[in-house]
Amino acid sequence: MYFEVTSRTPIRRILFALVLPVMAVGIISCATVERRVQVPVLKGMRVHIRPVRVLVGTQTRSKPLYLSSSGKVKVYSGDAKTILATITLERTPVSLNRRKSIVVGQTSWDLPAATAAVIIVPEKGGSIFVGDTRYPGCIALVKRGESVLAINYVAMEDYVAGVVSCEMPRRFCRPALETQAVAARTYALWTMSRTRLLVYDLRNTQASQVYRGLTRTYSFGRDAARKTAGVVMVYDWKFLPAFYSSTCGGHTAPASQLDSAPRIAPLSGVECIYCQASPRYRWVITITVSEVEEALAQAGYVSGKLKDIKVTSTVGGGWVDTVEIVGSDGNRRISGNAFRRLIGTGKFYSANFNIRKAEDKFVIRGRGFGHGVGMCQYGADGLGRRGRNFVEILGHYYPGAKVIKIY
Repeated sequence: MYFEVTSRTPIRRILFALVLPVMAVGIISCATVERRVQVPVLKGMRVHIRPVRVLVGTQTRSKPLYLSSSGKVKVYSGDAKTILATITLERTPVSLNRRKSIVVGQTSWDLPAATAAVIIVPEKGGSIFVGDTRYPGCIALVKRGESVLAINYVAMEDYVAGVVSCEMPRRFCRPALETQAVAARTYALWTMSRTRLLVYDLRNTQASQVYRGLTRTYSFGRDAARKTAGVVMVYDWKFLPAFYSSTCGGHTAPASQLDSAPRIAPLSGVECIYCQASPRYRWVITITVSEVEEALAQAGYVSGKLKDIKVTSTVGGGWVDTVEIVGSDGNRRISGNAFRRLIGTGKFYSANFNIRKAEDKFVIRGRGFGHGVGMCQYGADGLGRRGRNFVEILGHYYPGAKVIKIY
């Protein structure tokens, strides 16, 4: 655009001419970003989703557990029928007394073995802290052996908002965050369908999904949960086991890489060229032979001298299926994932690797971070930045699964 500036040109016209192109670009960009995503709605069926039960703390003899509250709380019996007390929690310890009854502060309740639990419900607008972490909903204290479990009963969408806030960084694009919300919700529902007779559904760690309650729930997580509320994935009309990990390194792993993953088409593994921004897209680590030998010896896989380690078989995308441990007392074979866990998943980033012995060290070159099954989180961000919406991203990583809105 040509705009001639003279000494008589009003300053407002100059500013307007300079700002107008930026405004136009902004309006076009926003229109693209906010395009509506069409998701089929499940009709003719009323769906009720019970609260998610998340294990958020464990009291043992060596590990104390403390509760606090932002106001008064009511303590109910485990069957939620009887109010046992109304109290205030101020870093109040939880324990078991000699009769193995649950003690909160100085108060205990002799409850039947069948309901050896209490439920702590905050007053309206209040919340409960387990340690330093604030949680929505209520907290159930359940006796298990010599321990007391703290279980957060939380509404599904509050849980999803918390998981998105912990499992993805704020800088990821909106479609990636929405993809994460659907995956987290679906994984929770799949797990809940298998844990109905247990006292909790999920842990608050990477063993399930990372969740830190209201303390780590941010606006970007709440937005992703709200915009995808009720949207899930199904396969063969069952909730999909929507596994995911940080970085696949070029190809997601088949379900055989996870003991808990069923061998189904949506988890068969797909090519992914979208996670190259990840710091773990490619990596190299060096470990001494003696360090590896010690780890294998403690697990009973080698008793003599460790001579070498060889990759003996791989599956789709180069993920290691088995490795051979060559020792002076004979050879053993274990899975690539088992080998990774023995060395330590904090530094051995994935089971997509090759290994070479160099004098007194092993040099391991790898791709990706995590187990690799299902959605690649960095890849989801890469696809979102290429203009894909959350339905399209889910379709890429879980081929054959259906995306529907159930409530």
